[in-house]
Amino acid sequence: MLELALTLVVCLVLGRLVDRSLLGRPGVGWIEAFGRGLMLGFGTVGVLSMLLDMLRLPVGLVSLGLALGLTALVLLLLGRGTARQATPRTVWPAGGLEWTALGVMAAITLVSLALVVRSGWLRPTFQFDAVTRWMFKTKALFEDGTLRGAVSTDPGFWFTHQQYPPLVAHVAALPAYVSGVWEDRITSAIYPWYAVAIAAVAYGAVARRAGALIGCFAATWVATLPLIAYLAGPPPGAGAFSALADIPLALFVLGAGLAAHDLVQGERPRAGLELGLLLGFGALTKNEGLPFVVALTLALLVCRRRLPWRAALAPVGLALLLYVGLWGWLSSSFPALDENYWGRMHGDALRQGLERIPLIATAFALHMADMRQWNITWVAVAVLFAVGWPSLRRLPGLKLVLIAVILQLGAYAFAYLITGWSSPRAEAVMSGDDPLEVLFVLTLGRLLLHVAPLAIVGGILASPLGRPAADPPGTPAHSG
Repeated sequence: MLELALTLVVCLVLGRLVDRSLLGRPGVGWIEAFGRGLMLGFGTVGVLSMLLDMLRLPVGLVSLGLALGLTALVLLLLGRGTARQATPRTVWPAGGLEWTALGVMAAITLVSLALVVRSGWLRPTFQFDAVTRWMFKTKALFEDGTLRGAVSTDPGFWFTHQQYPPLVAHVAALPAYVSGVWEDRITSAIYPWYAVAIAAVAYGAVARRAGALIGCFAATWVATLPLIAYLAGPPPGAGAFSALADIPLALFVLGAGLAAHDLVQGERPRAGLELGLLLGFGALTKNEGLPFVVALTLALLVCRRRLPWRAALAPVGLALLLYVGLWGWLSSSFPALDENYWGRMHGDALRQGLERIPLIATAFALHMADMRQWNITWVAVAVLFAVGWPSLRRLPGLKLVLIAVILQLGAYAFAYLITGWSSPRAEAVMSGDDPLEVLFVLTLGRLLLHVAPLAIVGGILASPLGRPAADPPGTPAHSG
């Protein structure tokens, strides 16, 4: 327990330093500050650990501790001359009924997150992907001090997805460094805290614009999603306690989408730097983080209005620099024996995949309508965006969020269209049918999860719910 607590404190403190000293944004209230601190701290710790590995320095308690300490010192020095941004005060409920509603939602949110954290602490790693990929790589990193060894270069370890970016493994190894002992349960217990950060960031993003009551509604919605809160499977990897990279990626996607919104709205001067960092964190978390870099780039170009080209593209350059410098060039020499989508980017694969379009469209519709996995989330998000259509036309930041979500889902649909995936299970269960049927069960829920928190927050802000009931005296008008 102590090693986990120390890990969270280190990540939180480092993330707060990044937020205050580098981004000049302390957050609104302690809830958002806590969520942003964890989000930025997880990403920064992972990047520093990956940097050590890229420089061929053994990653361990001493080397990583020195890197963290030096980074904290630099941030403290930078923070001396950094002007803090003025942020509007949160509007709190005015009546007893609203206070009651806020209290009920806050209690539901806390109970849901507490159960997730408890499950992560009590349950050993149980999902196949978690055991064979993220925990396997984390243990290899702890024991070998590097991920450049056999686990990444020996074709016999193909089941670990050797070209997958390992940021979450670098973060999860920190408790083991602190204790000096590998223990699967403690290492995996850090994963539920990504979901806690998602709820806190969602609360802050909405509360700053629409008040604490609607902010709490956003946090409750995210925290009680079945695929985050309690659903263990299928699909494999559901639940924030499953020690997989899907919810960490959802956290960075949410943060990047909100930073991009602020960038095109001109709400704060360092939103571009934050966007570049978070896009880079996401790309280093999971393969699906790279398509989101592309999706957000295209959305920026469509919605930039008076934003200069340099300001729109600089964050993308920073994200790609982080990815290529810390992992892309290194992993290009690793075996790509499975899920080699680049190798399927040719005319034959596209022509063969066209007949899958009805199958893919049906699968997306059925999964989005599955109340067991999502309650009414996707229907409600669609309704909120539809009702808020005037806001999308008037506020480019909200239009950007919607476009980025749609493009990311389109990228997933395209991957299904060209994939040559198969497995013994698919052949045994569905001989003669498209193995994509099995792949949908295994992966589609997790892919939708990557953009669900951002879609929820964007839908709320676009709708009439996103309008503040009353502006505090002296605060600027609501800007989306």
